[in-house]
Amino acid sequence: MKHREVKERIEKLRASVERHQRLYHEEDRPEISDEAYDALMRELVELETAFPELQSPTSPSVRVGGAPVKEFKKVRHEVRQWSFDNVFNRKELEVWEGRLLRLLEKSGVRKRPTYVAELKIDGLKVVLTYEKGTLVRGATRGNGEIGEDITENLRTVRNIPLTLPEKISMTVIGEAWMKRSDLKKINAERGQGNLPLYANTRNLAAGTLRQLDPKIVARRNIQHFAYDIEALSGMNPLKAQTEELALLAHLGFQVNPHHAHAKTLADVEKFYNEWEKKRDKEEYGIDGIVMKVNEHELYGPLGYTAKSPRFGVAYKFKAEETQTVLEDIQVQIGRTGAVTPVAHLHPVHVAGSLVKRATLHNIDEIARLGVKIGDTVLLRKAGDVIPEIFGVLNELRTGKERDFKMPAHCPVCGTALAREKAGQKGQERLSVAYYCPSKTCPAKHREAFVHFVGKKGLDIDGLGEKIVYEFLDIGLIQRLPDIFRLKKEDIEGLPGFGEKSAENLVRAIDRARAVPLSRLIFALGIRHVGEETARDLAEHFGSIEKFQKAAETELTAIEGVGEASARSIAAFLAERHNKELIGNLMKELRIEKAKKKTGKLSGKTFVVTGTLDSMSRDEAKEKIESLGGHVAGSVSSKTDYVVVGEDPGSKADDAKRLGIAALDEDAFIKML
Repeated sequence: MKHREVKERIEKLRASVERHQRLYHEEDRPEISDEAYDALMRELVELETAFPELQSPTSPSVRVGGAPVKEFKKVRHEVRQWSFDNVFNRKELEVWEGRLLRLLEKSGVRKRPTYVAELKIDGLKVVLTYEKGTLVRGATRGNGEIGEDITENLRTVRNIPLTLPEKISMTVIGEAWMKRSDLKKINAERGQGNLPLYANTRNLAAGTLRQLDPKIVARRNIQHFAYDIEALSGMNPLKAQTEELALLAHLGFQVNPHHAHAKTLADVEKFYNEWEKKRDKEEYGIDGIVMKVNEHELYGPLGYTAKSPRFGVAYKFKAEETQTVLEDIQVQIGRTGAVTPVAHLHPVHVAGSLVKRATLHNIDEIARLGVKIGDTVLLRKAGDVIPEIFGVLNELRTGKERDFKMPAHCPVCGTALAREKAGQKGQERLSVAYYCPSKTCPAKHREAFVHFVGKKGLDIDGLGEKIVYEFLDIGLIQRLPDIFRLKKEDIEGLPGFGEKSAENLVRAIDRARAVPLSRLIFALGIRHVGEETARDLAEHFGSIEKFQKAAETELTAIEGVGEASARSIAAFLAERHNKELIGNLMKELRIEKAKKKTGKLSGKTFVVTGTLDSMSRDEAKEKIESLGGHVAGSVSSKTDYVVVGEDPGSKADDAKRLGIAALDEDAFIKML
């Protein structure tokens, strides 16, 4: 066959394959068998392989997957990717709408919004970039600003268009998902090979799209729904969300057909109730609905909080609830020695995953629930994430159930457990929390390592709990500074580590050497020192050298540091072992000194309470701190102002009792 004839044949094969893909995936009316389709695709791949100069990134042959990649590259999104806030009931939805209407009124907008209600698909958010009608990049959401480039994997998804019928440039947001039937089939295959099973369709979709071999992705039958358009150029701006959905469908994207244009919250509630009943009848997971203001002209006045757009909200379905038997209660020792009772449950599936354990928090929570070992308990996932026991079926008791008794000694090291005192001086009482006071408890040692390298600590990518435990068990690390002395040859050859992965981990450790003072203080794992207190300490002392010399009296005087925290910090810094630890870490790390922010609010302490219309509480806090102010969690004599929103609670009463100035939202904004 001549070169010209090959080119013509390839073009015809591409057109035919694309037509049959469209008939099968979009119109649900295939005209040929799967075997005939496979034969067309096979011939196309063979010709493109024989004539590589005729290959094209928009050929349907890329659906079968190209060569494996070594790693995913990080990419910065052109448009920041936001996440919607959640509401969980009609009352919270009404509060959200009330805030939205007041904000529009303040902005001088008299038009009342309408809404579009769409199903919230439980999958993986993906960002598709098209230039002049051609797909040039596909990425994960990541942290909203930076995601991972998974273009080659997304090219294999058959209902993601590689080219558009119009030469426009745009960013399309969608959800990649897997069918329940495919999850069942893939888990059956993995079970035969003694491989770990995927817990749910979302995990399968996420795991599939993070495969380094696109051929594996192509075999997995990933699906995609498009639901949003950003950065559109080459045509007139769109005026409404309904127009976006219509344009996406016109351009060849698969849009979920189940959405509704709602004029009122009653219409939204009707759509919500209908789909909460039908959620399990679809092949894809649905965990709620997404409600957006339809009119784009209102997006500007509504704006964004620090985390979310104000023009939309996720209305989550009630957490899936079930019952199971509480077979035992055992205690777990954390990094600070805190003792947490953990319920060991008869394994049960809830909200898409197998649950075997749930935290019971403390002895007061066990008493509140009235739960006994052997009880049949009610279980749900709080926010569809954390397993939570919320009730007991007393009528199913047999008389054989047993009360839980907190052990007198640490189950790991045998040290007698202690209880701290809580409350103000002269009014102390024993805390509900037990802890192991041993300085050499192995459980505390292991958890301290995990905390140190975790996301909120030094954030060492690739050094998770499982790897930390393994390194400790084989003696590769014994003290925290040992982490920074690891070499590639120490790691290479260990289970799960080859040359490249060992290099990546050593590189990640080296990147973590540059650490802000606040993160280091938090990472040290001092009892009663959370992220907020660590920031306060870093800002007050400025350097690790000054922090090391802190006395309890100075610590107590710092706004945001309570008496219990001050005692704990002073005791930690006084221990010779900890002095040596900090000294050795200083040799390995480049500790960034904290700079005290200055501005018009310098020296002023604020407490924010209630719901604000124009910003979230986190956003208000950021604004105060950016101007040099300090935000405290509770009202005290050191507080200068209390910012009071709607439904403020007891903090507004505390301010009135102490004679502290209260600012409504308008006064607060004027002050800013």
